[in-house]
Amino acid sequence: MSILGKNWKIKNNSAGNSVINKILGNRNLTDPEDYEAFIHPDFKNGFHNPFLLKGMDNAVERIKSAIEDNERIIIYGDYDVDGISGAAILILTMQHMGAHVSYRLPHRANDGYGLNAKFIDEFEQIGVSLVVTVDCGISNAAEVKMAYDKGIDIIITDHHKIPDDYPNAAYELIHPMRNDGDYPFKDLTGSGVAFKLAQALLMDEQIIEDQDSLIYALLDLASLGTVADCAPIVGENRLIVKKGLEILPKTRWEGLKALQKSAGITDEKPLTTYNIGFQIGPRINAAGRISSPYYALQLLVQEDKPEVAKQLAEKLEQLNFQRRDMLTKALQEAESRIANRTEPSMIIEYDANWHVGIIGLISGRLTEKYARPSIILQDFGDYLVASARSPEFFNIIEAITKYSKYLEHFGGHDQAAGFKIKKENFGIFKNEIQNYAKKILSNINLKSSLNIDCEIKPNELNLKIVDFIESLSPFGIANEKPVFVLRNAKVDMAKTVGGEQKHMSMDLIVDGTKIRGIAFNMGRFVDYARSNRALDIVMQLEKNEWKGTKTLQMKILDFTSSDGK
Repeated sequence: MSILGKNWKIKNNSAGNSVINKILGNRNLTDPEDYEAFIHPDFKNGFHNPFLLKGMDNAVERIKSAIEDNERIIIYGDYDVDGISGAAILILTMQHMGAHVSYRLPHRANDGYGLNAKFIDEFEQIGVSLVVTVDCGISNAAEVKMAYDKGIDIIITDHHKIPDDYPNAAYELIHPMRNDGDYPFKDLTGSGVAFKLAQALLMDEQIIEDQDSLIYALLDLASLGTVADCAPIVGENRLIVKKGLEILPKTRWEGLKALQKSAGITDEKPLTTYNIGFQIGPRINAAGRISSPYYALQLLVQEDKPEVAKQLAEKLEQLNFQRRDMLTKALQEAESRIANRTEPSMIIEYDANWHVGIIGLISGRLTEKYARPSIILQDFGDYLVASARSPEFFNIIEAITKYSKYLEHFGGHDQAAGFKIKKENFGIFKNEIQNYAKKILSNINLKSSLNIDCEIKPNELNLKIVDFIESLSPFGIANEKPVFVLRNAKVDMAKTVGGEQKHMSMDLIVDGTKIRGIAFNMGRFVDYARSNRALDIVMQLEKNEWKGTKTLQMKILDFTSSDGK
């Protein structure tokens, strides 16, 4: 049993292969040409032609016509990082094209997800004739029809699951998974689809002189949504993220400069997906979670006003601190409810004081800890608003769709979804979806799994392997940073470190060589580590640099006694 109680799943146990070949095999990169294309992607020719997306030609023609005729255009985004960064891409693009463009974002608590009827009424009153959605709209057939009846054209750009109730009143739909389309890459995010639309708009040299440089400059914004929305970092997403991370330190957008500074990001080291996922993304999301998403969007569209950008970045910093405090308290309350009871196959909890902006975070943490789907809701009196998360072995949107007859509306992905339900329907919905989950998960071990690339031998531990690993970056979904298991590492020293002694540092003797290991949030296991002469360790390899000297270091993810005790 591992110290964290996880199942260790080793992907590649093939005998005779080197650790490098095992890593490449796990990523289907055994062909030298595929490997070369993976680590050195072609940014000039690597992107697919955006006009391969079904409906792109119609959408571009309509937008250009609106610009030429000085029609009022609205960019309507979602309130999360993906929607906000995608909206910023189209706003900045159209501003450079001379469009009469402005924007709207729904408020998470007051308006809910997607297009809202009140905005359609407003658009009619102020003379809007064209709306382009970002990261939403596919589940808003009624609202799109309402706009159509008022003479407003809606171009939907989205990537979420296409429902049976298709918004066929839309002027056009740009979606990589359209049933009648054959776009080569299906896993674009909302910001990715927005980038493809911007790319298509800017391909006409007669419109704007520096179109190539502008397309290039938009990649850092597209990388934000791609990482934050947990998209697979392969194909076009890899191109977006890899180049976006290179651009971020020297971004042309004043808003992104200020945001990186407030998050404590410097250009001393190359940026990684960690910087987006855990520093930039949460600050953008904080606005949409507990306040107004306009703070974040107004920041991202600041192109040449550094003082305004600084003020907005400081506002996001304040909101992010507030969001952290709210989450800590709510998570403690949720944990206390389920800690001392046998939990059903699906965790379902609600509270009036759990802010709708953090229920997804609560759900995500509980799903990660208990390795089962969860639905967390805020109680608004007559109705409940939910966020749901699930492990990879359970399709949460499929489960919610099965019982959607009880819901007011819903949407999402395989592992993340949300919905609104009248309280009078909640009891039967809860009972039926929990029974469904129990049936689906009856033969599945609900213990959390730790995926491991392969076992690594002592003679394979060196700085060259770290250089090879770094060549595979950026890391994320579908291209996780390689994880190894090392057997029989001798414990030379173990001690707690960090604030409140939460972490643990270990010196391990491997084949006569001392290697430092750091285990975050495992300080409580220091006595176990000290009491065992040798440990089997699951870890990632890193390069530690101190005063010009580079040494190998392990980031320890889990461990157990080598003798099985």
